[in-house]
This record gives sequence, structure tokens and C-alpha cells, in this order.
Amino acid sequence: MKAFDPKPEVLRIEELVLKVKTGDIKLPKFQRPFVWKKKDILSLLDSIYKGYPIGSILLWFTKEKLASERNIGDFKIDDRSLEYPTNYLLDGQQRLSTLCGALFWNGSDLKSMWNIAFDLEKEVFIHPESNSKPEYLPLNKVIGTMDFINECRKIEALPNKDKYIKNAERLLQAIKDYKVAAVTIGDMTVHEVAPIFERINSTGRRLTIVDLMRAATWSGDFDLSDTIQKIREVLKPKNFEDVSEADILKNISSVMGYGINKDDMDKLRDCTSSELKNAALKCVEAYKHAVDFLTSELPITSSSYLPYGLQLTLLVEFFNICPSPTVQQRDELKKWFWRTAFSRYFASFNTAQLTKDLEEIRSFANGNTTTLNFSTPIDFKKFVFDDFKLNKANSKSLGLLLASKKPQSLLDGSVINIANVLAVINRHEYHHIFPKAYLKNTNISDKEANYHSNICLLNLINNRTISDKKPSIYFNTVLDSLGDSAADILESNFISQKALDAALVDDYSKFLELRSEDLIKQMKLLCE
Repeated sequence: MKAFDPKPEVLRIEELVLKVKTGDIKLPKFQRPFVWKKKDILSLLDSIYKGYPIGSILLWFTKEKLASERNIGDFKIDDRSLEYPTNYLLDGQQRLSTLCGALFWNGSDLKSMWNIAFDLEKEVFIHPESNSKPEYLPLNKVIGTMDFINECRKIEALPNKDKYIKNAERLLQAIKDYKVAAVTIGDMTVHEVAPIFERINSTGRRLTIVDLMRAATWSGDFDLSDTIQKIREVLKPKNFEDVSEADILKNISSVMGYGINKDDMDKLRDCTSSELKNAALKCVEAYKHAVDFLTSELPITSSSYLPYGLQLTLLVEFFNICPSPTVQQRDELKKWFWRTAFSRYFASFNTAQLTKDLEEIRSFANGNTTTLNFSTPIDFKKFVFDDFKLNKANSKSLGLLLASKKPQSLLDGSVINIANVLAVINRHEYHHIFPKAYLKNTNISDKEANYHSNICLLNLINNRTISDKKPSIYFNTVLDSLGDSAADILESNFISQKALDAALVDDYSKFLELRSEDLIKQMKLLCE
């Protein structure tokens, strides 16, 4: 068969599911996982019973050796020797997975999504409870001849046996005789087939570089999915298990000595499984060192507060080359982190920039340079007057800036638990010093009320206490309760005496000006 030359044929459902179960038709790992809900499963089965069309499937007949799924939900596909060329399923995964899971369920877990029965009385498919009724025909007893006969014998003692036998036979014929159009395309590379998959994929999901490399690098000794999962497991104790698959792939590529751009990562397909396994092991160690650095040297307690993924990517490459940096190198890395965060250096980038940045970090790690030169200037004023929004990189950087002074609660002086506050992005851990509700009544816009300079960290219970009170009211209460410690506690929140004086007369404009100066002073201190 020529590549791109589609070959149509009509196959019975029974043939198709047996091919999937036995591994004659493989589900490539660049497919999305099985995501159908129980109602979707029952709807498909109902369509087949009623003879409604369920669409065609698309197969790819190729010599490519790709990673394929070994399980569909909790249903295990048979092990078999790998033979090539073989068929990969490009379109129809959810449908064939449903049919395989339902028809070949092993009956072990009654709560399984594949525990499906056909109600012979109502002629509907159901997920039965443990106390199944005699008129419930298990779907996994249908295509096995003796299983079906034995189930029908159980029906013979029921009052409506004639109706039930008739409906059971109708179900059997519906499944045995139902035909599906299958189109097979010829041998081509995974890159050639990718746009076809993207075009016909019902979700419109584009294949990522991780999807392609997952398929292209698979062997009996190496599985990219397993490697990514192992790295995430190692990072879980530090709350960094959410590192993206794409970033981990970048680091596997960089550890191999390649770059971190798409074309560089594509070179991994030419590596041996031994080389890939070794790179994965080195990657695990480098990630551990990089995350230890972030969580010990900086006020970062989870990946949620990392402003840019590329900061971790480049740190991992640094620690891959230099696992034990000097004090001077660690200090320079901290300055680099703050500079790239405050300047939004990684907010936009291109392949040339990434190549240059990787060369810079490698040169620094090898001791060829003593500084990291990332030249984007920092617009300090723009940063402090930026609009605070959760999940925005600039606002994450603000959270880290506020945490860098180890703030104490404005109301009672208790130490704010930074590990809790910065574990997840949570709006309840942030407080508008001049409450938004109060400012709205003074004709201050929401955007102005939401400036970074008006934000501080606060324990949740204290945030609720302050609510929407005027600063002149609640700050007097604060001063009375904190006593001699007030100045130090306010200072830990970047509120100087002059800024406090402005707050005590509800002068929002003057307060912003003065607090911005204190925030900028700390930013410069961290960067220089």
C-alpha cells in the first residue's frame, strides 16, 4: 500500500475488538487517554443495539515502532510479541476502548466502569449494583458462545422468559452483526501522520512534541511516559510534581547535550534506549538539586509560584553540569532568578534566544564565566503598578517578593506561614491594604485598587477580620494591639512609618507612592 493511499473496508465489531484485545490493533500513546464517562459508554452501546451509525475508524499500517497503551481504563490488553508492520488506531479510540472494556471485562471489580448489563425487560444498558437481577444480562457474557448460552439458561425460569430470550438474541445479533467502516492509510513517518491525526481528531487536540517523542522514542527498555512520571514522583515531596511534560522533555534533551528547542528535542529519536535511560537518570538528579535550590535559597514552596517554567529548565541544566556550586555561583543564580522574574524575561522568547540562554547557563556552570548576563532591563515602576491577578507571572513574582521579608501578620504579629501561603495560588492569602470595597466608594477604579503596591500577604483568618474597613480605622487598632512591635511588623510588610502616616489619613495616592519606593528598594537589593 502506498503512503497516503487510503484502503477502505468494512469490519464487524467482533473482529475489531478482538484485534484490539490481542494487540493486532494498537493504541499509540500519543492518543489522549480514555476519557469517556459512564453515560457516554451507555449511549454508544444503545446506538449499536438500535442500529444507529457510530462513525468510521482510521488505522495506520506502518513499520514504525511506537509506544502503545497496555491498558484501557482498568482493562488490560493481552501481551503479545511485537510484529511489524502493524496497525495503529488513529481515530475511534474512545469507541473501540468502550467496546473492548465492556465485552471483555473480567468481572473482578463490581464498581468498574466496564461492569455493564443489558436490562432484558426495559431494553436499556445499565451499570448494575452488586445485587443484579436475573433479567440483567452481563455484557461480558455476550460474545462467548457458552457464556451466552449459560446466561440464557438462567432466564428460562423467569415469567417473561420468551421476551427476555428474544431480547437477548437481538442483543447478540446486534453486536455480532454490527459493521464499522475502517479506513487504513499506508506506511509513513510519525511526523507525516501527525497532521492527519490532528485533522480527524474529534477533540481538535494538536499533537505536541511530547506526544511525538513519546511515540518515537519508545522501546522495550525506555518509555518516555514512565520517565516523566518518575521525575514527577521524585519532585512530589517538594510540591513540584506539576512540572510540565514539555519542560521535562527539554531537560532530557539538554542532558543529552542537545538544545531545548523543538528541532533539538526531535534528535532524541536517534538516541539508543541506553542513552535515553542514562539521560533520564541524570535528569532526575539534576531536578532534585534544582528544586532543592529553589526551595532552600528562595521563598518558593511549590511549582505553582514559579513565575516561568524556563527558569527551572535552565536551573536543571546548570545543576546537571555543576551539582555542587560555589557560594558565589549560588548567589549569582539567586540574582539571576530575581532579574528574570521582575523583568519578565521569559514572557516571550524565540529559538535563537533559548539557544543563547542555554549556552550562557552552560558556560556559567562550567566556570567559564562568573556572571549570568540576561540583559532585559527591569521597569520597576511598571512592576509595582501592575494589576494583581492570580496565576499571572508578575503577580507570582510579587508574592515571592513579599515573602522575601518573612512578613508577620498585620493584626497579631504572628509569623505568616509562607509554606502554606505559597503552596497554591489562593486569593484568600492576599490582602488589599486599602480594601477594594472602601476604595470603590471613593471613586477609585478596580484597576487602581488592584495595584501590586496595595497588596500584602495575610493569614486567611486575619484577612476576614479586616474585611472592608478604612485603613485609618483598622491601622489604629493594629497599632494598639501590636504595641512596641508595630514598627517591625509593618516593616516586614513593606509599610514604612511614612507610608503608615499616609494610611492613617486614608491618603491612597501618597501611600502607593511611598510603599512603591520600599518595594523597589527590595527588588534592587535582590537583583544586585
